[in-house]
Amino acid sequence: MWSIDSLFLLLLPVVHTAFTPHFNKWLGNFYGPQIRDQLERVDLGPKGSYGGKIDDADAPINQPVIFVHGVSDMAGEKPTEAANWFKTNGGYKQSELYSTTYFNGAQGNPLKWVEYSMKCEYVKQVRALIVAVRLYTGRQVDVVGFSLGVPVSRKAILGGHCVDTGEFLGGPLTKFIDTYVGVAGPNHGIALQMAGLQLPACALGGLPICNQLNGLYSGNCPHTSSYLNDINSLQRYEGQHIYTIYSKMDQVVGFLVCGGITSQIGGQEGERMFDGLNHEQTFHQTHHVQLAMIREHKVIKE
Repeated sequence: MWSIDSLFLLLLPVVHTAFTPHFNKWLGNFYGPQIRDQLERVDLGPKGSYGGKIDDADAPINQPVIFVHGVSDMAGEKPTEAANWFKTNGGYKQSELYSTTYFNGAQGNPLKWVEYSMKCEYVKQVRALIVAVRLYTGRQVDVVGFSLGVPVSRKAILGGHCVDTGEFLGGPLTKFIDTYVGVAGPNHGIALQMAGLQLPACALGGLPICNQLNGLYSGNCPHTSSYLNDINSLQRYEGQHIYTIYSKMDQVVGFLVCGGITSQIGGQEGERMFDGLNHEQTFHQTHHVQLAMIREHKVIKE
């Protein structure tokens, strides 16, 4: 039986940041304290992570959803906004919504995004959360990646060797994933939107975000960074159902890179393209589209 306090927490319309004590304990028993702490990110305060059951009786009804954030973001920011929408409008519970923070967010620096790359440690962290939620809940999971979180989560699912360290991650996690939704992802690099023109943003590899190993380099079409080559070398591994959402007016990742739509994923089942949304809006204003992809495996147009 749930206590009155447990029922109260379940009925709250907002997602509480940080893992629940129940999930924290499970992670410690399964992975050990070091990986548990890497996933929970208590060093970042209340925005480091979220997810978990209240107690053993708190069984999931919906398939758990894992949100993977982009640059200069944390679990307690855009992923929490998304989780709150899913809880309020989709009937999800705290025990069905999960996120962790790789790297450290913006830290008050508007240019922090240039320091990001797709390091093996970030990939391993996201992969560990996917495996944990699958085993912890006993259910297949759905994954929603946004911005840089798309290529990071795709590699986490793909497995194989990390391009920067050579570490072997294991085999693909495809069977664990029901639906994968990539929102505004730079799957083939990034392009700046200026006066209606698409200009290559990572034609040179000098910045960490643009480096030729584990960055978004796309300066020698059709060749891209080793990381992007790796995640695009195979198809249909992201899940049983694969969808993308993107906009022609995305001012961050752009639209066309090397003559192709950068946010598309090879072998995808469907997509929703918008004409006028910016990068942030493509995530915040499409939760209803994301939900339909996850629950009904269809692309809605309204």
